[in-house]
Amino acid sequence: MAAAVVAGIWVLVFWFMPSRWWGAQRMVPHWLIAVATGALLASLWWIWRQNSWVDAGYIGIWLLVAVIDANERIIPNRLVALSVLWSLVTFVWAARPVTASVGCGAGLLLTFLLIHFLTRGGIGMGDVKYSGAVGLALGWPLGLVALVLGIWTGGIYALVLLLMRAVKRHDSIPLGPFLVFGAILGLVGTIGH
Repeated sequence: MAAAVVAGIWVLVFWFMPSRWWGAQRMVPHWLIAVATGALLASLWWIWRQNSWVDAGYIGIWLLVAVIDANERIIPNRLVALSVLWSLVTFVWAARPVTASVGCGAGLLLTFLLIHFLTRGGIGMGDVKYSGAVGLALGWPLGLVALVLGIWTGGIYALVLLLMRAVKRHDSIPLGPFLVFGAILGLVGTIGH
C-alpha cells in the first residue's frame, strides 16, 4: 500500500510540478514527460507487486534525472542531493547495510571523477555526482554493474546514431538517461534479495 501511495505522488509530481523547481531551465516537452511517466508506471507497477516504497522513491527521483538530462544535458544538484538523502532515509527506516553502500558510492564517485579529468570533461560533473548517488543507493556490486550497464547502453546508442549519420564523432549525447536505465535495472534486481 505504501508503494502505491509513493507511486501516485510521483505521477502527480511529473505532471503538475513546474520543471523549473527541479532544476530545469526549459520546460520539458510533454512527449518526454509521457515517455518518462510510462517508464515510471511500469517500474512502479513492478515495485508495487513487491510492496517496496523505498524503491518507488528512487525510481521517481531517477526518472526526473533522466528527463531533465535528456532535455537539457544537465543533472541538477538538487536531484543528486535528493537521491543521497533518500538513501540516508532508507538506511535508517529500512535497516539497510551502510558500509558496502558508502564504499561503493565513494568508489564510483572517485572513478567517474578520474574519467572526467582524463577525458577532459567527456563525462560531465552531473554524471560524476549521480554515479556516487547510485553507488550509495545500490551498494556493492550492484552499483557498479548498473552503471557499467548504463554506459554500455549509451555507447550502443551513440554507435547506432553514428552509423545512421545522425550525429558526428565529436558530438555529445546525454549520459544521464542511460545511467538511470542501468540504475533502475539494478534496483529492480535487488527486490526480494
